[in-house]
Order: sequence, then C-alpha cells, then structure tokens
Amino acid sequence: MKAYLINLARSKERLAAADAQLRAAGVAYERVEAVDGRALGWRGLRKRVRRWRFFLVCGHFPRVGEVACALSHGLAWGRLAASGAEAALVLEDDVALDAAALREALAVVGARLAPSRAEVFLLNNPSGAKPPEGGRGAIPAGETVYAEAYVVSAAAARRMVRLNDPVRMPIDSWGIWARRGVAVWRVFPTACGQTGVPSEICRAASAKRRARWGWYVALWRARVALGRAVDGLVYRVTGR
Repeated sequence: MKAYLINLARSKERLAAADAQLRAAGVAYERVEAVDGRALGWRGLRKRVRRWRFFLVCGHFPRVGEVACALSHGLAWGRLAASGAEAALVLEDDVALDAAALREALAVVGARLAPSRAEVFLLNNPSGAKPPEGGRGAIPAGETVYAEAYVVSAAAARRMVRLNDPVRMPIDSWGIWARRGVAVWRVFPTACGQTGVPSEICRAASAKRRARWGWYVALWRARVALGRAVDGLVYRVTGR
C-alpha cells in the first residue's frame, strides 16, 4: 500500500522521528511537503477557504493552521488520486506508531477495503472507543477528530478533494465527512497515537465560573448544531 507522510520543510526533527518509526514498521513512504501556514499567513491562504461555511461547521472562523492542515492533507489525497493506486496510508509527522499493531490494522483494512467505495479507516482511538469482540476489526467512527494516521481509498480521496477545495471544513471533522458520503471506520487494534498534543490542563475554576462555562458550552453547542444543519442544507442543494 502506498504511504504519504505530511511534513513541513522546517520540521526536520519530526521527519527524522517519523522516518525511524516507519522504517522500523517496514513502511515505504513518499514525503508530502505540508503547506506552511506560518510562512503564508492569512493573506496567503484566504483565497483557499470558504470562511462562512467553515464557521457553520465549527462554530468559529478558520485559523491559519486549520486551513494549512486541510490543504496539506488535500495534497496527499490529490497525489493518491493521480497515482492510480486503490488506497493509501496517510500520516502526519507527529504520529507515534506501534509497528506490530500497524501491521495487524493494515491487514484488517486490506480485508475490508473496496476501491470503488469512498472509505476512510482511522488507525487511532483518541476517544477510547470499545473495540469489537476479539479486539480486531472495524466499527463506525462517529463524531471524532484527529488525523495522525488513516487509510483512505482512492474514491474517498477524489470525493474529499472535490468537496474541500476551497476548504470548507477541517480535515479531521470525520462526522461531517460521513454525512458527505464518506464511510469512516475506526480500526482495531489501535496502531498509533499522537505526540506533542497540547495539554488541556488548566487551573481549577470556582463553582460560579464552572456554571458560567456550562452555559457558554451549551449555547456554543446549540449554535454549532444549527450551523451544521444549515451547512447540510447547503450541501444537499449545491452538492458541495
């Protein structure tokens, strides 16, 4: 199976770490140079994004990093679509791989993969989803995020390139992709995690502050639900 590793030109240490893991796992890969949002800035990226559609999906306007990440994965999808291959493994350079689990997970994918179907197989499990009986197989991914490693069929790659250029949603809004006709699966055993994820630890809040946050979160969720309903209507009308 083809493999693409997404890596910024200036991230040489991350490339070296990912290269060592992939070599140990016996995975040959092509490097895809990531779009550098820091270098391009908003001025360089704004023509490549639909800000209001992004807002409907996420509840906030796109950040430079989100747009650059989506465009970077789009480069890998485009390369797969042009290659004639049936599917490819796509990895970010901060992936933490379990070589033995990766081989098992790819075997699971290979047994299920149908090139004519638009499918994505996620190799991580950030939400701690329960594996199927026996610990090996695939389950629907549902509403989930993160894209450090996944297998994408050529049919899915073509569909996602068409639907997200210009960028309308983050790469890892997998629930949105599922509603766009891409079947998204969680594969077991879990083959990878992510390194360098920012800590969510913050100072303890008073009960009064927690109550205010609770109202804010509830209102934000309602706004996002409404936005996604509108986005879904636009998609059904326009096909994009």
